[in-house]
Amino acid sequence: MFLCGLLHDSGKCKRVFENYLRANENERKKLRGTIAHASTGAKYIYDRYHGYDGSARVMAEMISYAIAAHHGIFDCVDAEHTDLFSKKLRSVADYEEACRNAERDYLDDYNTDEIFAEAAAEFQVVWDSVKKLFEELRPLFRAENPVQLREMAYVCRQFLFSCLQRLMLSILIDSDWKATSDFMQNVSADEVKKEDTKEIFRKAREHFDAYMQEKQRKLKNLPLSDREKAIFAARDTLQKLCRQFARHSAGVYCLPVPTGGGKTLSGLAYALEFCRQHPETERIIYVSPFISITEQNAQVFREAIGNDEWILEHHSSVVRDDKEDSEDSRHRCSYRFEINWEEPFICTTFVQFMNTLFSDQSASIRRMHRLTNAVVIIDEVQSMPVKCVHTFNYMISFLNAVCNTNIILCTATQPTLADAQCPVCYSEPKNMIDNSEEWYRKFERVRIETPANKYTFETLGAEIAEQTAAYSSILVVLNTKSAVRKLYEVLRARNVNVAYLTTNLCAEHRSDRISSIKKELGNPAKSIVAVSTNLIEAGVDISFACVYRSMTGLDSLAQTAGRCNRNGEMDFGIVRLIELEDEHTGNILELQQNIRITRNVLRQYLKEETADSLLMQRWLDEYYRQVYSCEADSMNFPVKALGTSVLELLSTGFGPDKPKNFMNQAYRTAGQAYRVIDDHSFGVIVPYKKGEELIAAIQETEDPARIKSYIRQAQRYTVNVRESLYKSYEGLIRPVSEKIPGLYMTAVPGAYSEEYGIAPEWETLIF
Repeated sequence: MFLCGLLHDSGKCKRVFENYLRANENERKKLRGTIAHASTGAKYIYDRYHGYDGSARVMAEMISYAIAAHHGIFDCVDAEHTDLFSKKLRSVADYEEACRNAERDYLDDYNTDEIFAEAAAEFQVVWDSVKKLFEELRPLFRAENPVQLREMAYVCRQFLFSCLQRLMLSILIDSDWKATSDFMQNVSADEVKKEDTKEIFRKAREHFDAYMQEKQRKLKNLPLSDREKAIFAARDTLQKLCRQFARHSAGVYCLPVPTGGGKTLSGLAYALEFCRQHPETERIIYVSPFISITEQNAQVFREAIGNDEWILEHHSSVVRDDKEDSEDSRHRCSYRFEINWEEPFICTTFVQFMNTLFSDQSASIRRMHRLTNAVVIIDEVQSMPVKCVHTFNYMISFLNAVCNTNIILCTATQPTLADAQCPVCYSEPKNMIDNSEEWYRKFERVRIETPANKYTFETLGAEIAEQTAAYSSILVVLNTKSAVRKLYEVLRARNVNVAYLTTNLCAEHRSDRISSIKKELGNPAKSIVAVSTNLIEAGVDISFACVYRSMTGLDSLAQTAGRCNRNGEMDFGIVRLIELEDEHTGNILELQQNIRITRNVLRQYLKEETADSLLMQRWLDEYYRQVYSCEADSMNFPVKALGTSVLELLSTGFGPDKPKNFMNQAYRTAGQAYRVIDDHSFGVIVPYKKGEELIAAIQETEDPARIKSYIRQAQRYTVNVRESLYKSYEGLIRPVSEKIPGLYMTAVPGAYSEEYGIAPEWETLIF
C-alpha cells in the first residue's frame, strides 16, 4: 500500500496541473475534471514491474489498477471484450513529463525497486492465504461433472482475488479522502488524538458487566412465574456459553439461538470477551437485515456499554450518492461528510454492509478495510435475499481468511449456506452452542395454527376486533405497506385501539411508537392491536399474547413467532398463519417463491401428523433445501440485461479473446448492478422532533466537523426514498443546503404526519 500512496497522485506533477492550481476560480471551474492524473502512477508501476513472474506480477497489476481506479472503479474488460485496463495505460497524457518531475520532486528519495521487493514478499503471504482458502473451498463445490468443477474452481479463485483488489482500493481511497479532508480543514496528523481501542473495549466490558448485574438484580425482585424464570435462566446460560466460545480464533461461526434467546446481548458479551482475548481486534460491527433491528440493537449497545460516542448507527444513505464520482465532486464537500466506520462499535444494516463489499460507489468502497481485525455479527442472516448467497459466501470466507475478520452468523433459523453450490467455508467448531434442537424446546412458547380459510381485510378486521375480548394484545404482520395501511383503517373504523408501524415512519418515530405500544402492553385492562410490516418480526424486544402472520416464508414465520409470549408470560401463545385474499405482493418475486415453498413444507408437515412444531429445525432445513433447489440459478446475483451475473463479472468478467492480464473483472458493471434492494434508495430528513433542529443546524453552520456530526445524528430522523423516483419528487423534497449536494429534506408543510409518517399523498412514491 506504500507504493499505492506514493504514486497515486504522481500524475499531478506536470505543468498543466500547476496552471490549473494557479488559475482563478472561473478558470478552475472550466478545467475541473478535465485533467486526468490517476493513470500516470498506474502506468509507472505496470511498465516497471509487470514483467516479473508469479505473484509479484499479479501484485504489480493490482497496484496499478488501484491507482488508476482511486477516483472511480472501472471495468478491466468491457462487454465488447475491449481491454480497457491496457487502453488506459496506453493513453496517459504528459506521462514522461509527469514521471520526470515526480522523480525530481520526491520519487528519487525512495528506492522503489527495494520497496517493491519488500511488498512482493508481503503479498506472497496474502497470495498463499487466498490459495489456501481456495483449496479449502474446492472440495465443497457441488458440481455435476468435471467440466463444471473446473469452471467453478476458476470462478472461485478469480472472485477471491477480486476481493483482494477491492481491499487494496479501499485502503487507498480512505487514506486519500482522509488526507484531503484533514488538509481542507487544516488538521495535522499530530492533532488527531484517539482513545486507545483496547482501553475503549475494556471500559465497555466493565460497564456491560455492571449492566448485566443490574438486570439480574431487577429480575430477582420481580414476581416471575416458574416458566418465566426458566426462560431468563436459559438466556443467562446461553450468554455464558457465548463468552466461553471467545477462546477460539477468528472464524466463520454460527450462533443458532432460538427466538427470544437474547442473542443481541449474548452476541455483544461474546464480542467484548473476544476483544479481551484477542487484543488485535479493532472494531465490533453488528449487521441487521431491517432498520428496526439496527435501531433497537444500537439502543441496546448504548445502554450496555455506556458511551454513545463510541457507537455509530448507520442505516440510511443520508447523503444521496453522487453519480459523478470524481475528485471535483469530492471537493464539493461530500468526502468530508461520508460515514466511513471509524467508530469502535458499528450498528448497520445488511444493505449498507453489502454496499461496503460490492457497490461501485467510492464512499462504500472506502469502508471495506474497516472490516479487518473486526468482529462482525450478522443478525438474522436468513433474511438475506437469495440472489446474494454465492457472493456473500465467498466474500465472508475471504474476509476471515485474509482480513482476520471474525464472522458470526446469528439467527434462530440458520440457512444451510454450506449446501449452496458456492458454499461458505465454516470454521471448526461450526456452532457456538451445541444441541440447537434442545435449546429450541427450552424456548418453545407458542402454538402454530395453520390456515383453515382465507380472509378479506373486512373479515380479518372483524375477527381481530372480536379477539380483543380474549387477548389483551394482538400483533398482525402483513407483507406490504399498503396492506398494513388498509387493515389499520379497517380496525380504526371499528374503534379498535390500533397502532400502525411501517418504515414510512423515521427511526425515532418508530422507536417512540414501539415504546408507546410496550407501555400499553403493560395494561391488561386495555387491549392493544399493532399492525406492522415485517420490520417488527425480528429483533424487536416486544411480546404479544396472539399473533397473526399473513402467508410468508417459513423463516419469517419463525421470526414473527418470536414476538409472541416472548418471556413465557403464558404457557403458550397463539400464532396464526393466515391467507389474506386482497394482499397483493406485486413483483416481490422472492416472497412469492418463499410462500409457494412454505405451502409445500406445510403440506408435508400436515401429512406427517407429527406433534413437533412446524418451527423445528428439521422443517426449516427442508424449507431451505427447497429454496436453494428452486433458486440455484439465482444465487449468483443475475444481471439479466447483460445475460450474466455479478459472480461472473467479479471473476471472469466479460473475458477478452486473448487475456493479457491476470485481472479481467468488470468491477464497475458489477458494482452498479449490486443492489440488495432492487431499487436503490437515499434518505430524506423529516421534521420529526429533533429532525427539524438538525435541518436548521446543518443549514446554519459552516464547520465541516459539526455538519458531519449533525448528519450522523440525522440517521434517526430519515425516511428512505426510492432513487428511481427521484425526479418525481419535485415540490415534495428539496436540498437541505447548497453546501452539501445530495442531502435532502421534506419541502411541504404537513408532508410528514404523526400518524403515518410520510403523508398519504407520498404513498405511491415511497417504498
